[in-house]
Amino acid sequence: MESLKVPYGLDDKDKLIAANQALKGESYRCPQCKTSLVFRSGEHRATHFAHAPESHCSLESILHITAKGLILEAMSANASGNAVICLENHCECCGVVFATDLPSKTFTDAKVEVRVGDFICDVVGYRGTNVALAVEILNTHSVDAKKATSLEAYWVELKAEDVLRDPFKWVPTQARLKNTYCTDCKTHLKNVVNLCEHFNINRSLYSAIKDPRQAHYIADIEKCFRCHEKTPVFWWHGVPFCENEPPSPRPTTIQYRHSKKYGGSYWANTCAYCNALQGDNFLFLFDNAPFKGLPLSHESSGNSHQTGNVKIVTGNNAAMSEMMKVIKRNFG
Repeated sequence: MESLKVPYGLDDKDKLIAANQALKGESYRCPQCKTSLVFRSGEHRATHFAHAPESHCSLESILHITAKGLILEAMSANASGNAVICLENHCECCGVVFATDLPSKTFTDAKVEVRVGDFICDVVGYRGTNVALAVEILNTHSVDAKKATSLEAYWVELKAEDVLRDPFKWVPTQARLKNTYCTDCKTHLKNVVNLCEHFNINRSLYSAIKDPRQAHYIADIEKCFRCHEKTPVFWWHGVPFCENEPPSPRPTTIQYRHSKKYGGSYWANTCAYCNALQGDNFLFLFDNAPFKGLPLSHESSGNSHQTGNVKIVTGNNAAMSEMMKVIKRNFG
């Protein structure tokens, strides 16, 4: 029977040592069962530790406990000020994947097998007495839906094999983290807020993040077709061509205006500089619209859900349907 290959062993100080960093003549133990390992290396086979052939230790258990130990060491090194951890994340605005550094002393302590609420977490990093981040190791079983939604802490799930490859580079398979944004989106969000402040639009009225759950109004920036100045514009449940009065209080640039092209009046965005009406087609319907992808109002049935007196449609035909309504109003 072939002996079990083990990638890491414990030295006499209980520190995890990779097989390719082991010293001949030193003794190493299995991270799982703590029995002695045999160090093997050669020109024709990968360097590794080996269990005795009769060992009942499973590779899955060894990989899981080794990955936990490596994450504990990485967090502890970070807490002592000796290491930066690279965490792969995605931008909440544009979805781009980017790497962010957890600088040294992000954590103040770390422990394994910690109870957080109703769950036991593989490794927990602390900030003072508070749980800063829980790390779950994926080897054979991923974090289930109940734990994913109910765990009372920010958390990431990391593949055991990825951790063994580099315990300081974290690439989550799933996670629940504080919202983060790429550099470009951070700059844009700041510009949106600054422009709204310039026109005394109360910050409590809107969100610059394109998530309808955040606020009644979502803000962005558009260049006015008439005066060519940058003006704040807003999405709300009911656009485009909203004939029902939007929620109050609302930004002063949202006004009830008549449009010849529309063939009637509706609540619309106006330029904060010249008061020109900003067309809903350009804001909500066209491919390069600043609010493209956000829910649209619709009168007919389809892929919709009711929100107050407004029916919201997110299907692919929503934009075309709204444009056809305008055409029929004028030429029908």
